[in-house]
Amino acid sequence: MTDTRRRVKVYTLNEDRQWDDRGTGHVSSGYVERLKGTSLLVRAESDGSLLLESKINPNTAYQKQQDDEKFLTDLFAQLTDEATEDDKRHELVNFLKEFCAFSQTLQPQNRDAFFKTLSNMGILPALEVILGMDDVLVRGAATDIFSYLVEYNPSMVREFVMQESQQNDDVSALCTESAIVGIDILLINLIIEHMICDTDPQLGGAVQLMGLLRTLVDPENMLATANKTEKTEFLSFFYKHCMHVLSAPLLANTTEERPSKDDFQTSQLLSLILDLLTFCVEHHTYHIKNYIINKDILRRVLVLTASQHAFLALCALRFMRRIIGLKDEFYNRYIMRNFLFEPVVKAFLNNGSRYNLMNSAIIEMFEYVRVEDVKSLTAHIVENYWKALEDVDYVQTFKGLKLRYEQQRERQDNPKLDSMRSILRNHRFRRDARTLEDEEEMWFNTDEDDLEEGEAVVPPSDKMKNEEDLMEPISKFMERKKLKDTDDKEVLGKSGLSGRQNPSFKLSFSGSTKTSLSSPPSSASLNPGSPGSPGSPGSGARSSPPTVAVTTKGGLVGLVDYPDDDEEEDEEEDGESKEDPLPPSKKSKLSS
Repeated sequence: MTDTRRRVKVYTLNEDRQWDDRGTGHVSSGYVERLKGTSLLVRAESDGSLLLESKINPNTAYQKQQDDEKFLTDLFAQLTDEATEDDKRHELVNFLKEFCAFSQTLQPQNRDAFFKTLSNMGILPALEVILGMDDVLVRGAATDIFSYLVEYNPSMVREFVMQESQQNDDVSALCTESAIVGIDILLINLIIEHMICDTDPQLGGAVQLMGLLRTLVDPENMLATANKTEKTEFLSFFYKHCMHVLSAPLLANTTEERPSKDDFQTSQLLSLILDLLTFCVEHHTYHIKNYIINKDILRRVLVLTASQHAFLALCALRFMRRIIGLKDEFYNRYIMRNFLFEPVVKAFLNNGSRYNLMNSAIIEMFEYVRVEDVKSLTAHIVENYWKALEDVDYVQTFKGLKLRYEQQRERQDNPKLDSMRSILRNHRFRRDARTLEDEEEMWFNTDEDDLEEGEAVVPPSDKMKNEEDLMEPISKFMERKKLKDTDDKEVLGKSGLSGRQNPSFKLSFSGSTKTSLSSPPSSASLNPGSPGSPGSPGSGARSSPPTVAVTTKGGLVGLVDYPDDDEEEDEEEDGESKEDPLPPSKKSKLSS
């Protein structure tokens, strides 16, 4: 440790591998700026000249120093002693900082033992005293030490501040009201105050401290055991004892319709606070909701949309956007009850036609309400702000909101129509999984040898459909065709056109059927020269019976069959007179 005044003899190894006597001196250790670390110093006993200056290697220094309880106890005692000189305190706190920095090079097991030793020896109470001092350099080094502890084990820090709060509560119960004022100075509140009071124009220290606070309030690294839940206990403590300190600059600067102070450093500080509050909205559901609604925080935050600094206004919009993104009706009712879209609409109109981040952020917020169909907010926006937004036509967001609103009103006026739409939607897009399994079983159990030649395969689900419903449109169509055929025969008999065509027509069914039936027209409608038409050789006045072919989404399954000559037609007619026609279900089978 610094200035232990131990006499040592210094020897150096020369080029001949011999030891040269450099003299006797006093050894000490301290932080050397030139070497960027804690070093071993030996000064001559006679004239005080420097005999040795060597940076301490952590691998050789750790084991003995962390086991030396007296060394650590004296170190913390001198750090917190008000009688300690400033220069010596600087050396001590820099040494402790380097001591903690060296721990990053240790193995995990040794590093755990090191930090447990520091905790047991009282490093956190010592840091609390150091952070309360006026010396900026000492506070900066103490902040770095605190960051090492938080990164290593945030639960250890949370446990300390909660125990400290409990001790203060016990003490305050025994004290008079005047003595309670200085008691509630907690370590975590000191961190928040240093963040708020950072004098750096770029707020470098405040950014570092905000990162530490975010780590401490992050539920992802909080432990949950059978006996207690760290998340519940610490968040209750934080919102009771610390949140008012964190939000104090925000509340003080938003008492009017515009920010009271709008300089760059204040705006940057408020943006850091808003970032942490936004993080809390995302990760602390219950506590932050009560705090925002009870303290009317969102109204105060939206005052910052009038700031001259765009980054601060965007932070305020991002905070509201996170709240809306939760789709929590408690938040929605709070927004509607206090008309909190009004400052957003004002900011949008004041921005004018400029295409910038402000414009995009506001439009995206309204677009989210439209796409997610947040009904309560949609109605609130249209009913209160439609006149101000109806002329915005370069995006369809606001007209889409109006359409959503009208659809909601239509459903409210006609509830039966809404229920009918839901029924149709369910029947159209939903199929029972068990039905699909049964169909697959029936398909794989079907033997291809049992199928007659030319017979198409129909899925079991179509077999179970009502055959009359399926064939009724076809029969009606054929009747209309027969009436038309009588008028077309005379025209076709007189025409001298020749050629060959394969006419066909498709009849599509909408809805759940989803099949289209293709059928050739009767022979009277065929062009002259095609087989079976009145103008083809040997056809006479006979007409071939229509053959129904079925198409599915996969393509044509059954093809239109035309007779090649008169003999085949005669045989088909004889066969049809002798045999009973196949049932419609056989003729309309499809392959799956």
